[in-house]
Amino acid sequence: MYEVNRSVFLLVPLEPFWAWLQSLHDIDLEQLSLDILQQDANAYLTSASEDIDNLWVEIEQRYEDIFAAELADWCEDESLWPDLSFDNFRNWFGVQFSTVVTDLAQEDLAREAFVPIPLN
Repeated sequence: MYEVNRSVFLLVPLEPFWAWLQSLHDIDLEQLSLDILQQDANAYLTSASEDIDNLWVEIEQRYEDIFAAELADWCEDESLWPDLSFDNFRNWFGVQFSTVVTDLAQEDLAREAFVPIPLN
C-alpha cells in the first residue's frame, strides 16, 4: 500500500446534466439513470493538496476543459453543448473531494495521455 502524491475529486452529474443527456437524440439511455451515473462518477486526480480550498483553485483554473471532456464523452457536437461557464459547471456537477489517495494495487501506476477535443 502506497500513498500517491495526488488528491482526487469525483465529478458527480446532477439533474441539469441528466436533462441534457435526455435531450440528445442519438443516445440510448434505456439502461441508464441519473442514479447510475452518480454511482460511477468520473474521478480526477490533481496535484497533492492538504486543503480543499486549494483543490477548488485547481478546478476553477481547469473547469472548462473538465466540463468539455464530460460533455464530449456523450456528444462531440459542440453546438448542442451548454455555455461552459463556471456557474453552469457548478449547477451540472457536484464535487466530492479527497486530499489523500492511497494505492492498493501491486502493479505500477501507468499513465496514458488524454487528448481533449479542440474547443472552437
